[in-house]
Amino acid sequence: MKDVFKKLSHIDAGKVLDAATGRGDFINVIKQSFKSYSQIIGVDSSDTAVRQAQKTFPENDIEIYRMELENLSYADGYFDTVCISNSLHHLENKDQVFAELLRVLKKGGLMIVVEMYRDGKQNQAQQTHIMMHHWFARIDTLNKTYHWETFKRDDILELVKALPLKETSFEDYYIPVDNPTEPKLIEPLIKNVQDWIKKCESIPEAEFICCEGQKIIERIKTIGCVSASRLLITGTKK
Repeated sequence: MKDVFKKLSHIDAGKVLDAATGRGDFINVIKQSFKSYSQIIGVDSSDTAVRQAQKTFPENDIEIYRMELENLSYADGYFDTVCISNSLHHLENKDQVFAELLRVLKKGGLMIVVEMYRDGKQNQAQQTHIMMHHWFARIDTLNKTYHWETFKRDDILELVKALPLKETSFEDYYIPVDNPTEPKLIEPLIKNVQDWIKKCESIPEAEFICCEGQKIIERIKTIGCVSASRLLITGTKK
């Protein structure tokens, strides 16, 4: 896999917003990829994720806050760079969220969208990841938490192409793994599925959902699981 983020290595990112930061996974990409940045602010609606990210990134130039993406507490054009990674399928009000992200991005500022997709040429281990993710989405939905299945590639492109961006580029990438059934790789995934099975034992359709979870565990053991293919999209605000 080529380093698709190498294109960012000459960019002074300035003030960066990492929207829907979760545990802050994409903050590491921001830190490693850009030539420089003055500040990174991560926001997420989950208290648990925010607390974890705050512990992960104690640096003075990184701040993590709980905030709804539909109502960001920043002035127009506050950020030089805005990122959102692997979160589009979690957004119930996509148009409103993107309107806010663009509002707080300065004119000529850089927007980065990273999103996994479910179609195209995905190997068996990648398909395991997609199946697992869709299973998580079903459980969240039954628990009244918005979580849609991952999009098709063209759906992501259509969504971003509708935004007021210029100089837009699209690159596909994935993270290859030599052995997708390597114990240190699959054991945390199996434990994660087992934890989700415990969480869903009292919800409607519990028997079916738990059975599906066990099937996913067996698939992880026999076929393995690696990240599905993703799109890296960059563009500047008109």
